[in-house]
Amino acid sequence: MKIFAWLLPFAPLLGTANTFAATAPPSDYISCGAQSFSVVAQAPFKSLISNKLENGHIKLQGGSKSDMGQRWIFDKPVVVDGISLTGFFAEDADLMGARIISWGFYSQQSPEQVAASLKKSHSLDLLISNSVFARPEIWSEQQLAWLPEISGEAAGKLVTDTSERVFMVEPAPGDLKGSKSMLTCSIQGKISEAALKSSRPDLLSIPKG
Repeated sequence: MKIFAWLLPFAPLLGTANTFAATAPPSDYISCGAQSFSVVAQAPFKSLISNKLENGHIKLQGGSKSDMGQRWIFDKPVVVDGISLTGFFAEDADLMGARIISWGFYSQQSPEQVAASLKKSHSLDLLISNSVFARPEIWSEQQLAWLPEISGEAAGKLVTDTSERVFMVEPAPGDLKGSKSMLTCSIQGKISEAALKSSRPDLLSIPKG
């Protein structure tokens, strides 16, 4: 997972690929919203990612250690409309005064292939910088909503005074064999209770920082 303060300008992503099937709820996941994490308890992932329901929220179990959290590698790739998913990861850590929460999937395809597929199947216009395809957003406490991040004010900096949320398609860690990319939902910075509730309500009772 990359610390995501963006280097501008971005170039719009163009491309085509296969589309997602109705075997999984990809729209919920790529929204990075309140339902995005719960896809782990739905088909076809519920039998692959060990979890239980605790106080009405999903809590992951097992997995193996990653740099900033845990990962679950599938015995065989799960193909969701042409995208071969090889595992899942979840991270929640503090770094330089900012909380960084990330969750998502590993894929056999390259970032370019995955991003192109998402564009075709979901009309998802991602931005690109340094081989990372992204949809960055900034949390507005005034509007209690995520707003598109269009300025370069945070470029090159780790956000600590507000929250930044990004959906990313990025290169996978080098230690993962058979995985070329990651589909990542990530929130960083000074994450308020309202911002956390909008994307990861399961973590409301687990404060950091």
